[in-house]
Amino acid sequence: MKTKYAAVILFLVAFSAYGQSRGTVPLDTAVHNAALQIQEGLDTGSKIIVYRFQSHNAALSDYILKELFDLLVNSRSFTVLDRTAQEVINAELHFQFVESANMISDDSLASLTKRIGAQAIVTGSLDDAASEYRFRIRVIGTETTAAIVSYSISVDKNDKRITAFSKRQPGAGEKIGTGALNILLGLGSYIEGDIAGGLTLTAGYAVAAGLFVTEALALDWDSPAVGVPATIGVAVAGLTLVYGFARPFIYNRSPQIAAVIDNTKPIIVLTSNTNTGKSNIGFQISYIVKF
Repeated sequence: MKTKYAAVILFLVAFSAYGQSRGTVPLDTAVHNAALQIQEGLDTGSKIIVYRFQSHNAALSDYILKELFDLLVNSRSFTVLDRTAQEVINAELHFQFVESANMISDDSLASLTKRIGAQAIVTGSLDDAASEYRFRIRVIGTETTAAIVSYSISVDKNDKRITAFSKRQPGAGEKIGTGALNILLGLGSYIEGDIAGGLTLTAGYAVAAGLFVTEALALDWDSPAVGVPATIGVAVAGLTLVYGFARPFIYNRSPQIAAVIDNTKPIIVLTSNTNTGKSNIGFQISYIVKF
């Protein structure tokens, strides 16, 4: 009897150790493993669509869909339908007065997918499981509407990718407050962590200040250029002020658009007048392309 109890306890300990050894994985590892499972479970050359992924954050879901799409395309194992096919399904759902694919059955979704020539549809979810997230991927065949591949794995809840997407976005009041602080040479953007925005605002105010100094100290009162630097300085200061209030809304909504603005640099240049030989002040906008 003691031998049996010892065997049971040993089994439980071993099972527990195995479960703990499995642990959790980073999100990107889960996505990569899911792509491998799909490659193993589907016939080579199948036409598929990576359509739906549910999570607590829309941007995170979109990221996972794109990563899975790229991995499956680069595997060269399947014909992966692009976003156009997704738009066709969405249009059909809208026509049927269904707000989203999450509201219809797998059978109906598979039927819609079959109409555009796909043999399988990939869906998934990231579910909250207390101390971790459960990452799930399913592949449904459009002919039988049965699950061809079903894969799940635990994902670390503190994964840096997930926390980055889940970061709470500032409210309108906070953005306005940041814009107000930006009057102080871009201080609000610096505090928010938007260093590029802060530097852009600091540069804008510095250019405006330089123009005012040029007007006050470098020009004679009888110079034909009197008033030009100050006028440009007022314009630059005004644009910088407006941009300082707009920057928090642009940056928090679309860092990509903010990056385009950051690479656009207005500068004041001296241009030579070939007729008089004198130099004129000009305003130039340049764009930096990084390779």
